[in-house]
Amino acid sequence: MLAQSREKLGVVLVTGATGHIGRPLVANLVEAGYRVKVLTRAPDIARGLLPQCVELVTADLSDPSSLRSTFDGVDTLFHLACYQPNPNEPFPLDSRGHWEVTAIGTANLVARISGSHLKRMVYICSARALGKQLSASEHPLDEKVLPMPSDLYGQATLTAERQLLELGPAAGIKTSVLRLPMIYGLDDGDLVRLVGAIATKRFPPWPCIHNEGSAIHVTDAAAAAVLIAESPKSARQIYHVTDGKSYSTRWIYERALDVMGRSRPRWTVPLWVMRSLALAGSITERTIRRRTPLTLAELRLLTRNSRLSSDKICQTLGFIPKHELGPEIERLVGSGLGLSTESTLGAA
Repeated sequence: MLAQSREKLGVVLVTGATGHIGRPLVANLVEAGYRVKVLTRAPDIARGLLPQCVELVTADLSDPSSLRSTFDGVDTLFHLACYQPNPNEPFPLDSRGHWEVTAIGTANLVARISGSHLKRMVYICSARALGKQLSASEHPLDEKVLPMPSDLYGQATLTAERQLLELGPAAGIKTSVLRLPMIYGLDDGDLVRLVGAIATKRFPPWPCIHNEGSAIHVTDAAAAAVLIAESPKSARQIYHVTDGKSYSTRWIYERALDVMGRSRPRWTVPLWVMRSLALAGSITERTIRRRTPLTLAELRLLTRNSRLSSDKICQTLGFIPKHELGPEIERLVGSGLGLSTESTLGAA
C-alpha cells in the first residue's frame, strides 16, 4: 500500500447521513475521533439512527434560509443528500424529485458554502451520471470518460457534481467527487430484493447474458470517502471506487441458487420474452401511474454493462477494498433478508 500523508478533517458535517452510505460513513468518522455534525430535516429520526455523540443541525436543502448558519465552525463537508423515490413511484429514474433535491438542493448548499470557512468537501453520488457511457462500453470506465446521462437522476447528479467542482477554486475549497456503482452490505435495497425474489422463486430462470457490472461494499465506500477527504492530492478530482470485481445478473442468480442448495434450471426464459414482458410492464406503469414488476428501464439495468475502473483511487491514494459480493450473497441467504420484501425483477 502507498504511504500517504493525511490531513486532519477537523469538524465534519454530513448531509444524507441517515441513508445507506451516510450511516456507516458517520460511524467511520466517529470511530476515527472526529467531531461530527449531521444536517437533517428530521432530527427525531436521525437521533434514533446515529451515535449519540453526533450533533444534529436541523435544516432543509430546499429551504435556503434554513441553511444560513449551517457551516459555522465546519471544516469538512461530506455531501450525500439525494432524492429517494417512493417504492410505488412510477418511472423513479425520471422523478422530478431528483432535480429538486439533488440539483437545486445542492445549488442552495453551494450558495451558503461560498461565504464560509469550509476547507474541503467530498460529494458522494451514483455513477448514474455517466448514463449511456456505462452500457456502451465493453471496458471499465475511468474518470476521464465524458458523462452522458440518460435520465433525470443522472442529469441532476451531474449538475450537482459540476456545481461543487466549479465552486472549489473560486472559494478556496478542496473539492472532490466519489462515484459509486451498485452498493451491497445493506439490509434492504436492490440486491436484498433480488436475492429475496430468487429465494421465493419469483425471479425467473435468468437468460445466460454475461453482462458485467461493478459493485462496492457500503463500508468500503465509506472508507474511500474518508480517504479522499484526508488526502492532500484529491483537489478537483473525480474518483470511481469498486471492489475490483465484475458481476453479471446471471452470476448473482447462480450464486444465490448454489448457496440455497438448489440446482440450476436446465432452461432459461428467452430474452425476447423478457423484453415483451418489460414492454407490457412499461405500458401498464404509464397507464396506472404505479410501479410494475418489470419495465424496459429495469430490464436494461439487469442486462447492460456497468463496469467502472477504480485504478485511480487504488494507485494514487492506496485504496484497498476489503469485501467481495460472494460472501454478501451468503449472508443475505443465511439471514433470510428480502424474503418478506415486495420485489421487482428490475431490482438489481
